[in-house]
Amino acid sequence: MTECQEGLLQHLRMFGLVYQRKRSSRRYYPTKLAIDLVSGARLSSSSSQSVSVAPRASSPGFVVMETNFRVLAYTDSQLQISILSLFCQLQYRFPNMVVGTITRESIHQALINGITAEQILSFLRLHAHPQMLANNPIIPPTVTDQIRLWEIERNRLQFEEGVLYSEFLSASDFDKVKRYAEDLGVLSWSNPGRRLMVVTQYGHEEVRRFWRRQKNN
Repeated sequence: MTECQEGLLQHLRMFGLVYQRKRSSRRYYPTKLAIDLVSGARLSSSSSQSVSVAPRASSPGFVVMETNFRVLAYTDSQLQISILSLFCQLQYRFPNMVVGTITRESIHQALINGITAEQILSFLRLHAHPQMLANNPIIPPTVTDQIRLWEIERNRLQFEEGVLYSEFLSASDFDKVKRYAEDLGVLSWSNPGRRLMVVTQYGHEEVRRFWRRQKNN
């Protein structure tokens, strides 16, 4: 096999059209996707109808979701491609096809933009390629579970405004203010070793007044 042929083989492997266990393996086979595409082209030619092998934007089945989180989308619709880019890192774009990967970062960005994990999974199911419809479930469980875990991971983090207290002259002063903030239920974080603490924005004024009284005593 020439260097050019080897390069073409690896591209076909990347697009999911050829199965090759390892790059060094001499055995490789066309995947079901490749067979379906070729069969579709033959049917289109024999019936003398102008039908695209890759589903168009009006067809719901154009997305292939692989277990390694790679997404193959057989579409040239800018709208569909833009939607995919909301939760998928697009890597390659061809006349009727785009290739991308779903990553932790791409899912987190989607969540920041208000898109939920269930909305992403519903989109992938709704637009699944006919090859995917034979699977049960349609989307690989590893992908489904991981996307939901990434959502849970982000939802565990809660952001709250607070005020940092520092420059305590003694450990005793720090402890008094810390206990007062704890009693009020407004202490968000503390580091006794460095005499640092953060109180909520809501409790800031009350804690500050207490600290000033302690300084004046």
